[in-house]
Amino acid sequence: MAKNKNELLSTADETADRMLPATSQYITKDKIRSLLPKKTNIAVTDEVIKIVQNMENDTGLPQSLLEEDFLGYMHLVTSNGTNSLIELANAIKYCNLKRNYTNKEAWSIVFPEKYNELVEANKQVDNFVSMYNNSKLVVAIDKEMLIPIHLQYAPYFHAAVKKQFELMNGTTNTKDRHGNADKVSPMVQHLAAKELANLTRQPEESKLDISITPSDAALSAQEEMNAQLKQLVQHQKRQLDAGVDIIDAQVIGLDFSDIGKDRE
Repeated sequence: MAKNKNELLSTADETADRMLPATSQYITKDKIRSLLPKKTNIAVTDEVIKIVQNMENDTGLPQSLLEEDFLGYMHLVTSNGTNSLIELANAIKYCNLKRNYTNKEAWSIVFPEKYNELVEANKQVDNFVSMYNNSKLVVAIDKEMLIPIHLQYAPYFHAAVKKQFELMNGTTNTKDRHGNADKVSPMVQHLAAKELANLTRQPEESKLDISITPSDAALSAQEEMNAQLKQLVQHQKRQLDAGVDIIDAQVIGLDFSDIGKDRE
């Protein structure tokens, strides 16, 4: 079973941490049907409801999180007619278990009867695990689970900012028995203001981005110098060809002091 069902499910990548939903999704046949396309022929049976309601008992993982995934990935069933709702539930359990266990351990938890059958028959289990891990449904769920947490829960961030602003101003959405808005203490207002400042503070620039490129003037000066050096080489060659002493030919006689200066 899972290491601790009350902990955040996490992978090696801290951006993929999962926040546990506060409540159940209250899944019923009608709720599932309402999320399926109108013309779908997928059956929502009592067996489906039973499997979904027992996902925590089967895996040790939080029921609320598995229910959220079941409803969130239901579009994968409709995009591939070979996938049933039961297959979706099993794939969701497997993909979440892989965050805490090896693929083989996760597969043995989701399919205990098949696992025991293979072990008792002294048959290879790894092949079954590999095939299932590379199935289209599992791969699709794995890809969607790679979405960074800050993108997946962006709407909740906005709600958190609004709540902190509300508390900072000393009120809440709840009312007392007289119908008046509940008030919060000065300490709560202080803490809310502090948290709001942290949530909305301007990001700090942690790196120095320097781009060094030659200016137009520097490029022009370099080109002019290259042209004069080319003329110098050609001039020395002509002198040497004409029989001028090599010492005399090496006298440059060029003035680079004005290179790069603006011309009138």
